[in-house]
Amino acid sequence: MTTEKDKFNLDKLIWTHADYELMGWHGCRIYGLTFLPQKELGTTHLVFDIDYIFKWVDPLKPDQPFAFWVSPCTLIFKETFALTLNIDQRGGLTDLLQIADLFLVDRTEQELNKLIFEWNIDLQEGFINFKSSGFEQFVRQKPIFTSNQILTLDERNGISFSQTPYTT
Repeated sequence: MTTEKDKFNLDKLIWTHADYELMGWHGCRIYGLTFLPQKELGTTHLVFDIDYIFKWVDPLKPDQPFAFWVSPCTLIFKETFALTLNIDQRGGLTDLLQIADLFLVDRTEQELNKLIFEWNIDLQEGFINFKSSGFEQFVRQKPIFTSNQILTLDERNGISFSQTPYTT
């Protein structure tokens, strides 16, 4: 007999803004963020280390919790500018930041064939708003079937901003 645990296949290892409509970040945790200067472009990438939930698995019985297919991923917003961060952790940093949703607010053509995207990341703790030339999301390891929305540091091999997808 095949179970939900056996039914998940990952479509690809690198996702981009062209895949936005297929993706969803609700419930994803942020382990870290950094700014990666691009000297040759004179710009900066905004980079997140997240646990991406590829699939929410419905409970077998109504009183049971969801299960998840989760993988550590590096989410890079290219050539970021007009950044606003509003994060309220006055109660103390007792948990990771959690994404409520990631919205594409606007898409405009700045120059011929050069799109600029405006993004809003709604967090449980505030928001992050910015513009970029798009994103790439690198899957760093094979998704794990788990009863939690987040992986342990051991399961995800620590915190990383690597842009190298795992090899199948």
